Amino acid sequence: MKKLFILALAITSSLLFVQCKKTETLIPQEEVVTTVKSLSSDLLTGTSWEVVSVVSVPSNINLSWNIKHPKFSFNNGIVEMKLGRDLCTKEYLCRETKFIVAARTNCSISNPDHTSLYNLFDGEFQLIFSPTDPNELVIKSYFETVVTLRKINTLSTSGNTSELSVN
Repeated sequence: MKKLFILALAITSSLLFVQCKKTETLIPQEEVVTTVKSLSSDLLTGTSWEVVSVVSVPSNINLSWNIKHPKFSFNNGIVEMKLGRDLCTKEYLCRETKFIVAARTNCSISNPDHTSLYNLFDGEFQLIFSPTDPNELVIKSYFETVVTLRKINTLSTSGNTSELSVN
């Protein structure tokens, strides 16, 4: 009986030791994942936004859309701009809150408001995320041009993609 008690105690203590070891090995893995996330400086990659408004004081332009918003999709240094029926692209560089946009090629756009948006969305900007609404982003140039964006959340199921706009 005494041997059985000692054997049970030995098995229990060895199991507790193994469980402690497993817990200790998980902590460094979590730290590595956190470090990798913090090294990413492009906050926009893989996101899509609709343009709510564009205001440029020097150009005397004040544009807003109620329906059929222009859409921007950011992927690996390229911003796809869906401007009505026209699709244009520009290159961008994003480092934390500094944002630089440059035209890749000329783009033929049929709507004059979309042409203004395309032309004003060029140069050096600052990203300003709304502290109250995580789905709102303001892109402000140093020359008093302000582009206000609203995030588009997408849901995908078995290859079909449906867009869900968050107000």
